[in-house]
Amino acid sequence: MFSIRLGLKNLSRQKRRNFITIFVIAFSFFGYLFTESIMNGLEEMSFENIRNFETGDIQIAHPDYWEERDELTLKDLISWDDGLREMISQTPGVTGISPELRFSANLNNGIDEMGIIGLGIVPEDYNQVFQTQDFFIEGSMSALGENKAVIGEKLAELMDLKLDDYIILLVRTKEDTFNTIDIEIGGIIRTLNPMMNSRTVLLPLSTVQQSLNVENSVTMISLKTTPMIEENIIQPLEDNFQEKELPIRAYSWRELAANVIALSTTKKSGIGAIMSVVLLIGMVGIVNNIILSGLERTSEIGMMKALGMKEWEIVFVFMIEALGIGVLGGLAGCLLGYIGVRWLVRNGFYIASFGDWSQYGIPIVDRIYGVWNTQAFAYIFMLGVVVAILSSILPAYWAAHKDPVEAIYHR
Repeated sequence: MFSIRLGLKNLSRQKRRNFITIFVIAFSFFGYLFTESIMNGLEEMSFENIRNFETGDIQIAHPDYWEERDELTLKDLISWDDGLREMISQTPGVTGISPELRFSANLNNGIDEMGIIGLGIVPEDYNQVFQTQDFFIEGSMSALGENKAVIGEKLAELMDLKLDDYIILLVRTKEDTFNTIDIEIGGIIRTLNPMMNSRTVLLPLSTVQQSLNVENSVTMISLKTTPMIEENIIQPLEDNFQEKELPIRAYSWRELAANVIALSTTKKSGIGAIMSVVLLIGMVGIVNNIILSGLERTSEIGMMKALGMKEWEIVFVFMIEALGIGVLGGLAGCLLGYIGVRWLVRNGFYIASFGDWSQYGIPIVDRIYGVWNTQAFAYIFMLGVVVAILSSILPAYWAAHKDPVEAIYHR
C-alpha cells in the first residue's frame, strides 16, 4: 500500500515532464483513433456505393461473359423473359431484380467525342435495386420511359451538355457492325459514385436492345436482397439454374469489388503499422520518463533501500508511476479521439480538393465520413495501460538495482 501511495504521489513531481509524456501518448492515441475511423469509413462508404450504384447485392451472368465483363462484349448474353424473372423472384430473400445491358460507345455532342459506358435498363426494375433515382439534379428517372437518356453531372460538364440537348452514341452491334443512337438528355444525376457521374449513360433497355441487335438479351441481372444474407442466396439460385439447365451463375457483389476489398486488406496492414508507431511512441516516452526519474532520485532510492525497502517494492513504485501516466495519457487520448471521430461522423473529411479518387479504385465523390468503433477505444486504452506497465519494468529495475551506499553518495 505504501508503494502505491508513493508511486501516485510521484506523479505530482516533475509535472512538466509528466504532462509532456501524457500529451505525447494522448496525441498518438488520437492519431490512431482518427485514422482508424477514416479508414473504416472509407471501406464502408466504398462498399455501399458499389452496391447502391453499380452491382446490387448479387449479379447473374454467363460465366464466359463474367470473365470478360470489363471488355463489355455482346457475347454470351442472357435471354431475358418472364420465366427467368419468375424463377429468380421466387428465391427467398430476393427483393429486387434489374436486367441490364452494358455496352461501350462513343458519345458525340456535335463537336467532341469521348468513350463512355452505356447502360440499358428498365426504370421500374432498376429503382428496386439501385438508389440512383434519389440523386437527380435535373429531370427524373421517368425520362427513360419517354425514350430519353440520363447522364452524370461530370460527363455533362466535360461534354458541355445540358438538359434537353441531343447526343449521338456510336455503338458496335452484336454482328460487329456500327450503329448510332440519337437521343435527347432527359435527366442529369450527381450520385455518390464517380463512375456514374463521369462515364455512364442510362438508356431505355428496349432502345439499346434494338440498336445493338440483341433481341431480348441482357448482359447481366442485378439483384437486391434482404440485408446481410446475399451469400446464402447464391447457392439456391445456382441450384435452380442447374435444374433448368441454364448456363448462368450468380456472383456476389464482392467479386466485382475486388479492388476495394484489396484496399481494405491494405487498410488493415496500415492500421497495424500505425498501431506499432503509437505503441513505440508510448514506450519511448515512458522509458525516458522512468530513466530520468531514476537519475533524479538516486539518493532517495538509496535511502529507501537502506531503510529496508526491497528492490521489487521500489520497482513497483516506478511501475505505479508509469501506470498513472499511461492511464492519464490513455484517457486524454480517448477524449481527443472521441472529439475527432465525432467530427468525422458528423461533417466528414473533404477529399474532392485532392483530385479524383476513382482513379485509385475508391468509388467516393467528395467526402469520407468516419464511423464509430467503441471497441477500438477500449482496445487502445487497455493496450496503452499494459504497454505502460511493461515498458517501465526494465528502467525501474535498473534504478532500483543500485547499491544503497553508492546511491546515497551518488557514486
